[in-house]
Amino acid sequence: MMKKTILLLLCLMAYTTICFSQNTVETIRKRYADAKAYIESHKDTEENQYDGATWPIYYHLEARMWLPGTGGHIEDIYFYYDEKEVDEDEEGEPVIYAPHYLTFVTTKYNFAAREYYEEYLFDEDGQLAFAYLYDPMWSEPEPEDVQAVSADTMVPDKEHEFRFYFNKGKLLRAIIKNRDDNKKPFSEVYSGTNLKDIYIGVQETAVEKANNYLQLFNDIDVSTYGN
Repeated sequence: MMKKTILLLLCLMAYTTICFSQNTVETIRKRYADAKAYIESHKDTEENQYDGATWPIYYHLEARMWLPGTGGHIEDIYFYYDEKEVDEDEEGEPVIYAPHYLTFVTTKYNFAAREYYEEYLFDEDGQLAFAYLYDPMWSEPEPEDVQAVSADTMVPDKEHEFRFYFNKGKLLRAIIKNRDDNKKPFSEVYSGTNLKDIYIGVQETAVEKANNYLQLFNDIDVSTYGN
């Protein structure tokens, strides 16, 4: 009887651990709110220059270039990170400077007069948990047989907000909103897990860009921090 009780407790503990390690839309939203609150409460000011509790910690990259046809292009990227909780390294030596892991990325960039904004939230193991993309003029991809579609049925360019929630690489939910007038609130046009074909390309782009930002962060972190 005692062995069965112990086995049951071990199974419950394992199940609880697995449940807590899984992302849900609710837990992702909580972590996202915490990330935004951190940014808001950790401003780069003269007052907190010597205050470690409020000093903002991030890597900041600004890319500037001149693009044919669209002119000046600026991409402003912030990489927010945290320290892993480790006491010893692989050789059993005490860890003085704990390794970093990427938590949150924000990026703002332009093409001509159009300004785009994106956010990416990461799990500690580097998996993408959430992506937000703002596109000022997104339209549905044209079908292969463009001639078969009349101008009346084509969806014009609109402001779009894309939100993708993930758990271990699997899409939990997508929420997509748009509007045709920036004075109006956004309206939800899709919410679900079975993503429509017209939005799959946006999701794939978000995942690809998140992986690129993760690799860029790791390269910067190794060259500046050494871990």
